[in-house]
Amino acid sequence: MADTLAVVKRLTASGFSEAQAEAVVEAIGDVRDDLATRADLQAQSAEFRVEMAAQSAEFREEMAALRADMQAERAEFRADMATLRSDMQAQMAALRSDMQTERAEFRADMAKLRSDMQAEKAEFRSDMQAQSAKLRSEMAAHRSDMQSDLQALELRLTIRLGAVVGATSLVTIGVLAALIALL
Repeated sequence: MADTLAVVKRLTASGFSEAQAEAVVEAIGDVRDDLATRADLQAQSAEFRVEMAAQSAEFREEMAALRADMQAERAEFRADMATLRSDMQAQMAALRSDMQTERAEFRADMAKLRSDMQAEKAEFRSDMQAQSAKLRSEMAAHRSDMQSDLQALELRLTIRLGAVVGATSLVTIGVLAALIALL
C-alpha cells in the first residue's frame, strides 16, 4: 500500500488529478497480478525441460522401433523383388517366343494382303477405265445436246431482241411525232 501511495503522490505532483492518479495506480495493480515473475518463468522452464526430455526419449524409442520395422520391410521387399524379377524373366522369355510366332504369321498375312491388294488394284483400274470411257461418251452426247439447245436459244433471243428493238423504235417514233405535233 505504501508503494501505491508513493506512486499516487508522484503522479499528482506531475500534474495528474488525484482521481486520475488513483485510476492509473489501480490499473497498474490489475496488470501486475497477471504478469509472470522470474520465479514463475524459471519454474515453467524447468517443467518444459522435463517434458521435452521425456518426449525426446519417447521419440528416440519410436524412431528405433520404426527403424527396425523399416529394415524388416526392406528385407521383405528385396525378397519380393527377387521373386518378381525371376517371374518377369520367365514371362519375357515366353513373350519373345510368342512374338517370333506372331511375327512369322504377320509376315504371311502381309504377303497375302499384298497379293490381294494387287489384284484389287488391277480390277479397280479396269473399272475406272470403263467408267472413264462411259463418262466421255455421255459428256460428248451432253455437249452435243447443249450446243443444239444453245443454238435454238440464240435464235429465239435474236427474234425477241428484234421484236423489242422494233417496238422500241415505234414507241420512240410515236413519242417524237407527239413532241413535234406539240411544238
